[in-house]
Amino acid sequence: MRIIKVKLFKHIIFCLIIFSNTCFGKEFDELFTIYEPLQSGSSIEKSINNSFNTMIYRLSGDPKPSNIWKIINAGNSRKDFIQSYSIKSLNNKSYLQVYFDKNLLVQKFNELSIPALGTSRPVILFLINVDTGSSKPYFLKDSESKSELDLLIKNLLKKLSSNRGIFLELPEPDLNELDLLTSYSKLINSNKLLNSKYASNKTVEIKLTKIGINNWLVDGDINFKYENNDFNNFFIKNLEKHILIEIDKLFSKNLIDTSQETLAQISISNISNYEDYKISKEVIGNLVATKDIDISSFKINNISYQVNIYGNFDSFVNEISDSNFIKVNKVKYSENTIYMDFMR
Repeated sequence: MRIIKVKLFKHIIFCLIIFSNTCFGKEFDELFTIYEPLQSGSSIEKSINNSFNTMIYRLSGDPKPSNIWKIINAGNSRKDFIQSYSIKSLNNKSYLQVYFDKNLLVQKFNELSIPALGTSRPVILFLINVDTGSSKPYFLKDSESKSELDLLIKNLLKKLSSNRGIFLELPEPDLNELDLLTSYSKLINSNKLLNSKYASNKTVEIKLTKIGINNWLVDGDINFKYENNDFNNFFIKNLEKHILIEIDKLFSKNLIDTSQETLAQISISNISNYEDYKISKEVIGNLVATKDIDISSFKINNISYQVNIYGNFDSFVNEISDSNFIKVNKVKYSENTIYMDFMR
């Protein structure tokens, strides 16, 4: 039986290495849509202002209000950049759903020389091991919460992910992997096993161990001992500080220089009908780096675009590479040309 388990372990490790996703960064689908919680008694005007602030933080990657005031002081109203808004109910809570005009926002960033982030956003994976002392230690999973602290951590990740436009993810190991992690904890590094399956730009590793009635030891990327009766709130505050630092580091490496403009050529194959053409053009047009787009040629199953982009060609390639509808096959950097396939 032990031999079978060892063979199964080796097989799973091999599969995780071969088939794990090697692509870093994912397309943030609703980058220009903000869901602002509606508090009882609060005005729509206040919620619109808050949604605008969140939109600027998300697009610029900068949590400081200086860019907001730079836009307002240039004579712009927050409402100028809104296409529409409506009240939505999500999980029995009311939200103001606000759609912002991508072209107007990026154009204003260009005029005011404010760098922007594209739709391709980094992924931070959180490997959090919890040992309460009263039950078997466990990895915090996306689909399961065993305590109030688990819920607080997930709510924090959800809030920061939405506000900043970034992917903050927890692993979802299956039963075989959980069994291996438990049975062979001395033979393998649990975090390496999980990290091999979930590609990310950054992995945050934290171990929480309860060592007394109100005493906790926190190890890993966050380190401290706690001796009091309010560990949950204290940990969440420290976790939020750490996450914000990591987000700022990642965003600083992915900024698009909106004051720079470049011409790029895109050739897309596997275009079989008018609907494919519409989707492909919409995908390219919705990219933050795209200023305007024109058809340069059209052949059977293939369409070519000339695209005027913000920033340099490299940043445009990075952004378009994470699209869910088109796949990059070849890039000719000397000619600023990208060859792609339309994906159905």
